[in-house]
Amino acid sequence: MEPWQIIRSIGRGVIRRRKGVALLTFVVAALILLPLAYYLSKSPPRYVTSATILLETQPGHVPLFQEFSPVRPLPVQLAILYSRSLAEGVLERLPRGSFQDLLENPYYVDYAFEIKNAYRRLMGIEPEVRGGDERAVNELMNGRVRFEPNQYGIVRISAGASKPEVALGIVNSYIEALLARTRSFNIDDARLSREFLEQHVADVRQGLRAKEEALRSFTIEHGGITIPEQNQVTVGRLYQVENTLADVEANRKLAEARLKGLREKLESEKSAPVETAAPPPRPTPPSVLRLREQLTKLEMTLLDYETQYTEQHPRVIRLKDRLAELQQQLAAAVKETAPTTPAAGAVPPSERANFAEQVVALETSVHALSAQEEALRQQAQGLRRNLGGLSKGEVEYSRLVRDVDSNRNLYALLTERLTAARIREQGNMKVVKVIDPPGPPASATTDKRMKFGGLALLLAVALGGGVPAAIEWVRKPVESEEDVANSTGLNVLAVIPHLRSERPRFLSERQVTEIGDDRRLRENLLFSESFRNLRVAVELAMRADGLRTLVVASPFPDEGKSTVLVNLGLAFREAGRRVVLADTDFLRPTLHHALGVPQTAGGLVDALHTKRSIEQSLAPVGEGLWLVPRGMAIQPQTRGLLATTRLKELIEEMADKADLVLCDSSPVLLMSDNLFLASAVDGVILVAKTGKTGCRDLARAKSLLEEVGAKILGVVINDMPASALNGQYRRYYRAYVVKDGAA
Repeated sequence: MEPWQIIRSIGRGVIRRRKGVALLTFVVAALILLPLAYYLSKSPPRYVTSATILLETQPGHVPLFQEFSPVRPLPVQLAILYSRSLAEGVLERLPRGSFQDLLENPYYVDYAFEIKNAYRRLMGIEPEVRGGDERAVNELMNGRVRFEPNQYGIVRISAGASKPEVALGIVNSYIEALLARTRSFNIDDARLSREFLEQHVADVRQGLRAKEEALRSFTIEHGGITIPEQNQVTVGRLYQVENTLADVEANRKLAEARLKGLREKLESEKSAPVETAAPPPRPTPPSVLRLREQLTKLEMTLLDYETQYTEQHPRVIRLKDRLAELQQQLAAAVKETAPTTPAAGAVPPSERANFAEQVVALETSVHALSAQEEALRQQAQGLRRNLGGLSKGEVEYSRLVRDVDSNRNLYALLTERLTAARIREQGNMKVVKVIDPPGPPASATTDKRMKFGGLALLLAVALGGGVPAAIEWVRKPVESEEDVANSTGLNVLAVIPHLRSERPRFLSERQVTEIGDDRRLRENLLFSESFRNLRVAVELAMRADGLRTLVVASPFPDEGKSTVLVNLGLAFREAGRRVVLADTDFLRPTLHHALGVPQTAGGLVDALHTKRSIEQSLAPVGEGLWLVPRGMAIQPQTRGLLATTRLKELIEEMADKADLVLCDSSPVLLMSDNLFLASAVDGVILVAKTGKTGCRDLARAKSLLEEVGAKILGVVINDMPASALNGQYRRYYRAYVVKDGAA
C-alpha cells in the first residue's frame, strides 16, 4: 500500500471511530503540558532597550579601487555581528555587575546540554561544567541580544536584562566592540594601499615633470603646431581612451599590490618570517583565462558601441548585462581555483570569511581590469593608425600633449585617493554608523512563556491526533476493498452497508414498490441489493466450481457472519433456490432467534451423537428455506466429533435435500475445531466488519483456513458506513430501481 493510502486510511479511521479518544487525549495532554510549560518558562524580570545602526555595504561585484571603500559585503558584516569573538569582546567591556547579571539571571537554557548532564548523572558519570565566561557568552548570543537586519544594512540591536542599566550597557558595548573591530580592519587594510599610492604618486609626479619638459622643448623648437580639423575628432577620442587606459592600469596595479599583500598571508605563519626566495608566479587556470579572453572581446565591443549609441540604447544595455554575468562567472571560477585559506595564525578565525571574500574579489578584479586594459590598448592602437595622415611633427606634438594631460589627470586622481587612504589609516572612516542610540530601557514581557505555551499546545494537538492514529496503525482495521486486497489478496464479494434507522431486513421485490419517500425503507433497499450482489458472486463461483455447501465464517465474534448468512439465504430463496441454513456455531447459536425457530432437541448435536437422518432436524422457515438448529446443548465429546466423518455425512445429507447449504460457524481465530467444518464443505465466505476486524486478523484467518485445504471464495465487508459508499451508487437505486418499482 502506498504511504498516502496508509495515511488516508488511518485518518479516516480516526475520524470515524476515534474522535472521542482524540479529544480526550488532547484535553489530558493540555492539562498536563500547559502548567508544565508555564513553570519551565519562568524567567527573571526583563528590561529591553534597542539601538539602530547602519552597516556600510558594497555591491556584490568589486568596484575600481575597492581598497578605499571601508566597507565589506553585508553577509560578512552580519557574520561578524553574530560571531562569538564579537560577543567575547563585548564581555571585556561590560562592568563586573553586568557580567554577574548574565550568570545569575539567565534567560537562555541549553536544554540539550542539561539533558546530556542528566544522563551522565544517571549513569554515574561526572557531569560537564562550563566556565563563567562560556556561560556568559552563550547567554549574550542566545538569550540577551537580538539583531534585526534589513537588506539595506540597517540593523536594530535589542538587548534585555533584569536591570535597566545592564540592558543599556550591553547595547552600548556591542556598538563599541563593532566600531573597534571595524577601525582595526580599516587601519590594517589601508596601510598597504597607502604605501603603494605614495610610491606610485612619486613616480607619476616625476613622469609628469619629464613629459611637461619634453612638451616645452618641442614647442620651443618647432613653434606652435595645429592639428588639422579633420583629425581633431580622432585625436580627442584617442585622448579620452588613453586617459581611461592610464586610470585602469593604475587600478590594476593597485589591486595587484593589495592582492600580493593578502597572498603573503596565505604562505606565511604568524611567527617571525623566514628569508626565502620569492615564489614563482602562480599560473592562471585555463578556465579563468578563457573567461578573461571573453571579457576582453566584450569590452572591445562595448567601446565600439559607446561611439555609436547612447547609454540607454538596448544593445548597450544588453551588452552590459552580459558583461556583469560574465564577471560573476569569472568570480565563481576564481573561487574554485584560487587558494583562499590563510596560514595558521596569520588571520584571526573571526576574519577568515572576510579574508577569503577579499582574496576572491581582488583576484577577480585583477582579471577584469586586465581584460578592460587590453581592450583599451587595442582601441588606442586602432585610433593611432587612423592618424596616418598627420605629419611627423603633428604626430609627436599630439602624443606629447596627450601624455601630459593623461599624467596630470592620473596625478590628481592618485593624490585624491592617497588622501583617502591616509584618512582611512587613521581610523576616521567608519563602516558602522549609529543612527539611533539606545533609549531608556522599558519593561517587557518575555516571549519565552509564549513560545513554551505554543509548543505545549502544539504537542497536545500532536498527541491528540497521534495517539488515536497509533491505535489505528496497530490495529489496522478493514476500511475498504483495498485493505482486504492488500492484507489477504482475496476478492471482495460484496459490501454490506450500515443501517442507522432500524434493524436491517431483506426486502423482497414486492416490498420495493412500497418504498416511496420512507428513508428507512430506502436504506433497507440498499442493504437488500448488496445481498443480491453477493448472491450473484456466489452463484458464479458455484457454476464454475460446482459448489453446493458453504461456511460463512469470521475471525472474531460480533462481526456479522450470522446476519450475512441469513440474508444470503433469503436472497437465494428469492431466486428460486432451495436453501438449508445450518446453525453449526455450537457454542453461541443465533440463527433460531433470527428466524423464529424454537431451540429444541433433535438438532445437529443430536444427529452428531446418533445415526438418525438429518431430515428429522429440518425446520421449514419459508417456501424453499429450512433451518437445521443446533438442538440440545453440546456435550463434552461433541467438539471431538467434528473431526470424524460423521460431520461430512451430515453435510452431504443436507446437500441432498437442497440446492445450497449455508453453515454458520464459530470464530475461526477462537475456536480451532471449526477448521474441520471448513475442510468438510465446498467453500468458505469470510466476513470482516468495517472498523472492527483487523487486517492482520483477517490474514491470519485466511492462512488457517488454507492450511486445512478450505477453498475461500472471498470476503464480505460488513457494516460499511453509508458515507463511505459511492454516492452515485446510492442515487442510482433511488432514481432507477425505486421509480421503476413504483411504476
